[in-house]
Amino acid sequence: MTNIKRMLEKKEDESKEQFYPETHVEGIVGLSEYVTGHVPTGVMSVNGKTGAISIEANDIGAAETIHMHQLATQSIAGFMSAVDKQKVDQLSAPDSGVTSINSKTGIVTLYANDIGAAEAFHTHGLANSTEDGFFSKEDKEKIDQLTIITLETVKEV
Repeated sequence: MTNIKRMLEKKEDESKEQFYPETHVEGIVGLSEYVTGHVPTGVMSVNGKTGAISIEANDIGAAETIHMHQLATQSIAGFMSAVDKQKVDQLSAPDSGVTSINSKTGIVTLYANDIGAAEAFHTHGLANSTEDGFFSKEDKEKIDQLTIITLETVKEV
């Protein structure tokens, strides 16, 4: 006989709450044997077509990988609408570009510390009960109080 058990997690107020772990179809022992003959498998139809079929891009309202777009004019839509083309044609280049950035002029190279940011590649220390790290020491204390659930592997998927 198989024992069926609930998975319960103890909450801060000492009450228990049931939870359901995420799994995979292969993680359910005996499911494929049960489903065989009970549930239809495979594709029955695609966009109303049955049998041995071949789907083209236009069958699903898509464009071919290589395709052309007509150029838009102010009166004919193309890659953009005619209204958008009219708006784009009204744009003009500014009289002058940026004259300075963060008090620097000329050809400027900015670094993360110029704008109070961290470098893209940097490290964070680990938090502990007395010092903040990748997260706060208060969060570290909360994490340390979490209940650890041990699971046993029944089958590799």
